[in-house]
Amino acid sequence: MNSKDFLELIKFETDEINHLFKKASVEGKGTSQEVSDRREIAVKLFLERYFPFPYRVAKGNIIDSYGLRSNSIDCILLSPSHPYTVSNENKYSVIFADGVDVAVEVKPDLSNINEIHRSLEQIKSVKNLRRQKSGLFNMNKKHNDEQLLTSKQIPCVIFGNKTYSNIETLIKNIGLYYLENKIQMREQFDMIIINGKGILFNSRSDYSISFSDEFQGLFFAELDEQTLAVFLFYLNIFPQCEMKMGEPVLNYYYQKPDTYKVKYIKEINKRLLELG
Repeated sequence: MNSKDFLELIKFETDEINHLFKKASVEGKGTSQEVSDRREIAVKLFLERYFPFPYRVAKGNIIDSYGLRSNSIDCILLSPSHPYTVSNENKYSVIFADGVDVAVEVKPDLSNINEIHRSLEQIKSVKNLRRQKSGLFNMNKKHNDEQLLTSKQIPCVIFGNKTYSNIETLIKNIGLYYLENKIQMREQFDMIIINGKGILFNSRSDYSISFSDEFQGLFFAELDEQTLAVFLFYLNIFPQCEMKMGEPVLNYYYQKPDTYKVKYIKEINKRLLELG
């Protein structure tokens, strides 16, 4: 399989998630929780295809060794090192922060201001947790205090299927929420996926996760049909709870695009960076 074949497969994945989200609205009609559960399953199945066993995808609260607990998160990618703490109901009785690679909150409609705010609060509850160990790959390199601190946090993603037609409205609503509530950048999301459209990155040059040297703060990359491919690319290079040897397999078959259209709001980013 070459890059062209992989991107063709990703196009099918994009269409399938979109199809399953629409199907969930019909199958779970009348019960909002039923619709939500079915949509989460669509994202869970996608993650399981690209992170098969011994990885696992769970749902629930995450706890750390310092006694903190997150809100319930929709899709949690567990490292192979995470204990098999499954109850008789096939649910995880406990999810340990030190065994979590990535937390994904599923919010299909990110044109609903209440859903946006709810998802940002969900992410904040995860970012408050701390792993014991750093997830930085290159420990021989000198890292600053923020890089070391944020490498012990869990990478957090919001997965949506649609949003405002003007993406700057989404950026503005998120930026203003963070500013009004004085939520520091280390307590914010890392990426928001808009299936089939692009990714809203939250980049910080002096943090363990930096998506761009050119853009800092919130910037939206129009990636269209490559959106899920770039999502997978970053899932493989996020600071994870266990150091992994060698290159991610995906790197041999796909490289993220060098150029893409970018949208951002300069004043919002300036204020966010000043917030710290």
